[in-house]
Amino acid sequence: MISTLLRELESSKRSKKKVFGMARYMIVLLLIFLIFVCGCELFEPDEETYAHPTITKIKTIKIPDADDNGYAWDEFSSPDIFCQVIDSLNNIYYTSSTKQDVITADFPLIFKPNDLELLDKEREFAIVVYDEDLTSDDFIDIVGPFSAQIIMDDSSNVYTMVNYTWTLEVAVTLRW
Repeated sequence: MISTLLRELESSKRSKKKVFGMARYMIVLLLIFLIFVCGCELFEPDEETYAHPTITKIKTIKIPDADDNGYAWDEFSSPDIFCQVIDSLNNIYYTSSTKQDVITADFPLIFKPNDLELLDKEREFAIVVYDEDLTSDDFIDIVGPFSAQIIMDDSSNVYTMVNYTWTLEVAVTLRW
């Protein structure tokens, strides 16, 4: 009888150790999960803040398939696309690099101005898209006007514009 009692005591000690071991294991897993879920934000770089509304990205989502006459943008290759940010007086604030031989699968095209500050929030701007050529660049189309204030009043920092023929679509990302 005593031996049975001792075995029962020994068994309950092992059960308690198992329970405590399992509880510690679960707590460790929970902590790892919480660190992963909550900690991801800790390791992400802080989003930059700007003194003035600033264009950080221009995304050309689509362009017309052909020019106004129905011809391909380039005779022997695909178009070479670049864009400009202009104001209502046609002052050029930004000219992007050129994306060479763009095909449909390349869209959207991302252009990242080096922090293009819009010092006057009310000034109206437009995005003009061109096909770069050797002799003269082909005007593809224009979207706008937009102002920093219009984007800031919108619910997000991304403003998507489509021209009146629905053939050119551009999104502007603004930070402030």
